[in-house]
Amino acid sequence: MSLRVLILVAVAIVLAVLLQTTLFARLQFITPDLVMLVVIMLAMTRIRPEIILGLAFLSGLIVDLLGSSLLGLRAIVFTSVAYVAIRTRKSAEVGRLATALWVGGLSLMGIVLLLLIGTIFGQTTLLGEGTLRLILLVPLANLVIAAVVAPLFARLIDHDATEYRYS
Repeated sequence: MSLRVLILVAVAIVLAVLLQTTLFARLQFITPDLVMLVVIMLAMTRIRPEIILGLAFLSGLIVDLLGSSLLGLRAIVFTSVAYVAIRTRKSAEVGRLATALWVGGLSLMGIVLLLLIGTIFGQTTLLGEGTLRLILLVPLANLVIAAVVAPLFARLIDHDATEYRYS
């Protein structure tokens, strides 16, 4: 991984963490999980899978340290989502709509996994108030954002303007 790619990935993760923990933490009606979205979009790039999994774990750990959730909860969820994203990334190469649906499905998987593991360790409850809203709105918000940003993100990280993947 070149220095340029490392800087771009670090800026994307830091920006996602800052926006998620400050701006979107205060908004009630729209709550995308930007860090999970960046982790999923990293799977679309040519970065080695081991590095993507490490970045996913580190990103989750940072969100856990800044938030009030159980330490390691988001780290394991983001790493699991990154693993599934890496294994299924060929299904997202069909087009922009397929990419958005793929991101939405992976976000749904991540939110459900976050709720299940959180319930097991007493962090949240599956039957709590706002759970259905969380399960529906986070993947939908990530889907919409990914439809716009994912192709640009992959091209920017891979630095290949001639590549027409995800368009």
